[in-house]
Amino acid sequence: MKNKMLNRLIGVTDDRDEYQLQEIYKELAFSGALMFYLSMALMFICLLVDTFKNTLSIGTTGLLIVNMIYASKVFFRIHKKELDSLECTSEEEYREKIKKLRKGGFQAGLYWGSLMFILNAYILPYLASGLIELTWSNFIIWLCGGIFFGVTMYFIGKSKVKKCY
Repeated sequence: MKNKMLNRLIGVTDDRDEYQLQEIYKELAFSGALMFYLSMALMFICLLVDTFKNTLSIGTTGLLIVNMIYASKVFFRIHKKELDSLECTSEEEYREKIKKLRKGGFQAGLYWGSLMFILNAYILPYLASGLIELTWSNFIIWLCGGIFFGVTMYFIGKSKVKKCY
């Protein structure tokens, strides 16, 4: 069934050789990732429009559900096959990867916390009511959220590092 669907998608009637299949899979993987990011951007735009109009449309909800199902499916399949693991062959390489994960976790927490603060304290309230809700409680909530997100990303990344020495 997989080959039939693939042949119909690319518009051929006979099977492809290994090189052609590899190139087709490469193109489909890139196209799938690009479509995922474009649908996320479209969902964000729909969310902004819905906030501005003080409504919730079925399109925004549908995009959210489709994106969450797709992301979960890809995540669990990659995790099940252990394609997301990092193998270290020496103690030095292990320390280097942990250091890189620590820096990445800090950056992810800073980015996520800042983005959520800007969205939820400035952009969305302004679009909804014309007022900006800038309070210390908002700042502290998103600061704690960013710290929690960064620490969580660090530990998730660290759990994928495997010592092979």
